[in-house]
Amino acid sequence: MRRTKSDAMATPGWGVTLIWLLLGLTWLLPVGAEAQGRLWRISAAGVEPSYLFGTMHSEHPEVTRLPPAVERAFVGSERLVLEMVLDQTAMLSTAQAGLFESGRDLEDVLPPALYRRTVEAMADYGVPEPVLRRFKPWMIFSTLMLPRSRTGMFLDLRLYQQAVAADKPVAGLETAAEQIAVFDGMSMADQISILRDTLDNLERFDAWFEEMRRVYLSGDLDALARFSDGMMSDIDPALAQRFQRRFVSERNHRMVERLQPLLRQGGAFVAVGALHLPGEDGIIALLRAAGYEVRREE
Repeated sequence: MRRTKSDAMATPGWGVTLIWLLLGLTWLLPVGAEAQGRLWRISAAGVEPSYLFGTMHSEHPEVTRLPPAVERAFVGSERLVLEMVLDQTAMLSTAQAGLFESGRDLEDVLPPALYRRTVEAMADYGVPEPVLRRFKPWMIFSTLMLPRSRTGMFLDLRLYQQAVAADKPVAGLETAAEQIAVFDGMSMADQISILRDTLDNLERFDAWFEEMRRVYLSGDLDALARFSDGMMSDIDPALAQRFQRRFVSERNHRMVERLQPLLRQGGAFVAVGALHLPGEDGIIALLRAAGYEVRREE
């Protein structure tokens, strides 16, 4: 699918925040053991190899600066494959989905004390109360959970824009509607519970993301698992299990099914959140089960 350069230069907003949060939340979920590494070579008989790159949705220069092996794989690829194509249409539809329809607002669904805490927290992000009232709880916690953006040039968006600038075709493994449904399909009770936990931990998120970045750059998934286990200790196990299923397992199976026709063409550079890679239901294991050879490159 070809994307225009004007699409690629769209200003990031809450739609992009939601997409980045899809990875940010998977960092909080337990993962299975897998060999170390972020770049993997996918091989099958009779086609050019493709590459699978685990990303972290960060604008930090250490994250967005690709290692030489990753840069070579990206530049030499024939197409870029992302979780979702980051064009203007996707951004607008995602942002719109995070708003209540007329006749219902945030104050209607939150307990009074939680509503006031939410108003105060979002005021620090420049969102006035009359605007905030239209926000669904998942749109709010997706804003509060991530570090405040300085440049908007997160890793996935950089890859997308570079591909468009090079006239490299870009494909998505999910639609905007499917990624929206991961959040919008949550019960209101779960949304409110996560919002409350987000506000309770607001002062800790910057330190958590700094540690996540360090572990991501090390490629040490065992350390990541230990870090994740520690963060999960205060979260309701039933809610964590629902998140694991909705945010990771179900999406991994869907993405691998849609990825295989692209792999049969060869020459793909596939960039997905790093924690979609490991584990029994991870993309690496699912591709191997489908008959592909997947080995570490970096």
